[in-house]
Amino acid sequence: MSRVASLWLGVLLAVLPVAAHASEARYALLVGAHRGNADEPRLYFAGRDAERLREVLVTLGDFPQENVTVLTDPNADRVRTALARMNARIREEVAHDRSSVLLVFYSGHADAESLHLGGTLLPWEELRNLTSGSSAAARLLVVDACRSGQATRVKGTKLAAPFALPPDVESHGLPEGFAILSSSAAGESAQESDSLQGSFFTHHLVAALRGVADTSADGLVSLAEAYQYAADRTVASTVATVGGVQHPTYLYELKGRSELVLTRPGRNQGLAAVRLEGAGQYYFRQGGRDGPVVLEAGISQEARTARLVPGAYFVQHRLPDRLREARVVAEEGQPLELAKASWSVVELDQLVRKGGGGGRTWTVGLWSRGTASLVEGFPFFPSGAVQASLDTSALTLDTELEGAHSGYTDDVSMKRRLSFGALRVGARKVFDVGPFSLSGGARLGAAYVDQRFPEQDSGRQAPRRWQVVPQLDTLLRADLHLPWWGFFVGAEAGVRTSWLRIQSSTGPEEVRTPVKGMFAGGLGLRW
Repeated sequence: MSRVASLWLGVLLAVLPVAAHASEARYALLVGAHRGNADEPRLYFAGRDAERLREVLVTLGDFPQENVTVLTDPNADRVRTALARMNARIREEVAHDRSSVLLVFYSGHADAESLHLGGTLLPWEELRNLTSGSSAAARLLVVDACRSGQATRVKGTKLAAPFALPPDVESHGLPEGFAILSSSAAGESAQESDSLQGSFFTHHLVAALRGVADTSADGLVSLAEAYQYAADRTVASTVATVGGVQHPTYLYELKGRSELVLTRPGRNQGLAAVRLEGAGQYYFRQGGRDGPVVLEAGISQEARTARLVPGAYFVQHRLPDRLREARVVAEEGQPLELAKASWSVVELDQLVRKGGGGGRTWTVGLWSRGTASLVEGFPFFPSGAVQASLDTSALTLDTELEGAHSGYTDDVSMKRRLSFGALRVGARKVFDVGPFSLSGGARLGAAYVDQRFPEQDSGRQAPRRWQVVPQLDTLLRADLHLPWWGFFVGAEAGVRTSWLRIQSSTGPEEVRTPVKGMFAGGLGLRW
C-alpha cells in the first residue's frame, strides 16, 4: 500500500463523525477456522487470532463481553446463524443509534468464491451482504485469508483462485457506513507464523489496537491508524517468508462520520501502560523467553504507549547492532518503566549464533602473536596478523594473513634474517556466556619461510634458503565484547603443527613435524 493511498485513507476517514464515548453500542463476531476443505492443510493459530482480537476489543475498545461472539471451527450454517442473530439484536436494541458499530472478523481458508469452513462453503457475496446489511451505523469486515505454504503456513491452496474482493465491490463501491480490510492483495498469501503463534496481519492489527499505532498521541486508535500500522508491519514481516511479501488492502465508504475509533488505550482499564521509547523493534513474550509474542512494536522516532494485561513478560529490544533482553512484571493500573529493567545485552554476532540475527555478521581484527620459531637457532618469534571472520548460526569462519620479519646474530657472529608470511582459513564453534564468547577450532594454511644470511664481516655470504610450509593450528579463543560500537578484545592460545623439510649437511632431506605452542592478543570490530 503506497503512502499516497494511506494519506487518502486518512483524508476520507476524517469526514466521519466521532464515536468517542463509552455509551456506543458495539458488537463483534469473530471467527477462527483451522480446518478448510479436505485438500487444505490445517491452520494452527486461527482460533488464537480471534481470541487475541476479542481480548483487545473488550479491554480497550468498549465492546461489552456479552456483545462479542467468538466461533472456533464453525461450519458455514453456524456462521450464517450467528451473524443473523447478531443483526436481529442490533435491529432491536440500537437500530436508531448512529454511534453503533458491528465488526466481523474471519481468520481461515478462502478462495475467490467463498470462505472454507470445515468442508462447508460460505459464499463471499453472502458474507458481504450479511455484514453490510446490518442496522449498525458502521460495519467493518476484516478478512485474514488466502493460500497455503510450508515453513510459514499460508492460508488456502489454489493459486488459480486466490481470495480477493469481488469485482462488483470494486466497480460499484460500498454501502454507506461499510468498510472491508483484507490481509493481502489479490494473488498474494495471507500467512501465519510459528514464532508469533498467529497470522502476521492479525498479530500486527492487535498490536496497533493496543496503542502502538496511536500516532496522534491522543490516547485513541482510529481505523486509519490501525490499518496503516498493521499494513506497514505486515509488509516488513513477510519480506523473507516462503509465502512472499503480503500487502494488506482496504475498501471503505463511511460517509457522515469522523474518524472511526476502534480502541481507546489512553484509558487505564486495569491494564499496565508500557512506554516504548528509543528506536528499534520491541517484542513482548508472555511468561518467558519461549512464550508467545503478544506484542510486537516497531518504533522509529516518536515514543508510543501500549497496554498489556498484567503478568510476567520477557522483553526483547532489537537494535541494529545488538539485542537487549529483560524480564519484567506488568502490574494492574501501574506504568511499566522499561528504563528501570535489568537489561542484558546480546551482541549482533551472538544473536546470529542464536538463530535470531536474520543473517550473519562480519569481524575484522588486528592481532599480535608469539610462537617459537620454525627455524632452529632463532629465538622467540613475534608476528602480526589481520583476521577476518564471518559469523553464522552454525560456525564462525576465519581467514587470517600473518607476517613477520626477524633477525639475530648467532654465537659465531653470523648474521641471520628470517621473513615469514602465512595465509590460513578455518572454522570455530562459538559459545556465548554473557559478554564473553568462548570458542574452539582449527585453521589450515601454508607459510612462506625465507631465511637469508647478509654479507658477514668476513666477506663470506651463505646461500638463501626458503620453502612453503603447510601448517595446522588448533586453538582456543575468548572474546570480550566492549560497550562501544561493536568493538571487542580477544585472546587465543593453541598449538601449531608444521610440515617442514630439513636438509642436513651429511644426509638426505627429511620431513619434520614440529609442534609449537602459540598465543595471541587482538582488538577487533564487528558489524
